[in-house]
Amino acid sequence: MEIKFEAWIKTQDISEEAQMLFDDAIKCYRIGVYRPAFLMSYLGFMKALRDRLLKSPKPHLINDNEWPKIINDLKNDKLWEEKVITCIEEKEKEKRTEDGEKIPPVSKVFLVSNEIIEDMPYWRRIRNTCAHAKDSIISHSNVEAFWLFLESHLAKFIVNGGKQALLDKIQNHFDIKKSKPSFNFTYLVDQIPLVVKHSEIPGLLVEIYENVVSLNYGKERMDHAFWRSIAYSTDSRILNGFIEFISSDNDVFSDFVEAFPDRLLLCTSKVELIRFFWMESLFSEIGNYDETFWELSDILIRNNIIPHDEVEPFVKKLVTKVRSGSPVPNEEQIKTLKKHCFFETMRDRLFQSSILNQSYRGYESANRNSQIIIFYLENNKLDLLVVKELNKLFQTYTFGRFYEEMETYIQDNKPFLTEFNRIAKENGIEVTSFFAIQDSEEIEK
Repeated sequence: MEIKFEAWIKTQDISEEAQMLFDDAIKCYRIGVYRPAFLMSYLGFMKALRDRLLKSPKPHLINDNEWPKIINDLKNDKLWEEKVITCIEEKEKEKRTEDGEKIPPVSKVFLVSNEIIEDMPYWRRIRNTCAHAKDSIISHSNVEAFWLFLESHLAKFIVNGGKQALLDKIQNHFDIKKSKPSFNFTYLVDQIPLVVKHSEIPGLLVEIYENVVSLNYGKERMDHAFWRSIAYSTDSRILNGFIEFISSDNDVFSDFVEAFPDRLLLCTSKVELIRFFWMESLFSEIGNYDETFWELSDILIRNNIIPHDEVEPFVKKLVTKVRSGSPVPNEEQIKTLKKHCFFETMRDRLFQSSILNQSYRGYESANRNSQIIIFYLENNKLDLLVVKELNKLFQTYTFGRFYEEMETYIQDNKPFLTEFNRIAKENGIEVTSFFAIQDSEEIEK
């Protein structure tokens, strides 16, 4: 049976080397060997902090000439553990307010509270007891208490001052005068949880978005790829921060779900945001000229995000957004729309309304809706109403965009004419020459 701490530590962003130490600690704990269990746990903790320091930029409270020496000591097998402790416990000089009150000094390296720093000597004493075979009893409770400490505080050991350095790195990455263009952003994204507290990740993403890297929709662009690496991060801290970031503003949310439509599903708990999106932003900010319009519409309907009694008016509104020259739903999206009377509404709009045969404006309506009519015919069976309206239109309609597109459609879809003529014959309609079939035997078929 997996121990709670064992499951938790596997979810943490630590190196393979640190994970191996924790694995050894858990093995020892299982068989009741608690001294090495504690010692391996402590060393795993130290190793995890060492790795963070080696990956991070210089803390802003550390002098430029100090940092290279710290890095060298962290790489030294004999000095690294002691140097990690020094980095935790070293504080800035005491300061006072203008009124003379003392300001509690903070760690120069890690963004952790003084209370956590003051706990470190206690754990170090137990570590020494385990390592040097002292007389004190070490039991499962010591190990479990340390594990609880790690579960509560490991994520809080953030390197102090790395935020601005990371922003500068990102800025330089996108500056072709300073860096060769590269779509590899891993080394930047991985640092996000290391330079700010987890609760501050959304704010950091706001800064990046507003001041460093905007979002353009072309998938081949570097800025799009950068935000994709964040939007699809496997690190739960980054992903949760991203969700909070895009959920903070209606316009930002629209921008990002337009670029990454399936991320909408991560935000369904934001009820007011989602409602505003499907009622307003989808139509006003994204619009039917963007390919993701239909993908987002499909996601909203298929996942029951829109209340059941409001789906019908939503679908009717979608029908009004089908326009010539704009993308249309794909095959899978059409299946979803068919379940919600999408094409029945479109049929009423195109044919029941008689817009194709209005005096003076019928030809204009036909040309304006040419691609929409073809789209309808491609996805629906012919019926008497459609045959009547098209037949009446083509009695006098002899040229124009729709005329040409209808010619092409008929050439590519031979069964269409057969069905058209069959319905016309059964209902006593004289077929205009445009739809006539020369071979009478073909009509009988």
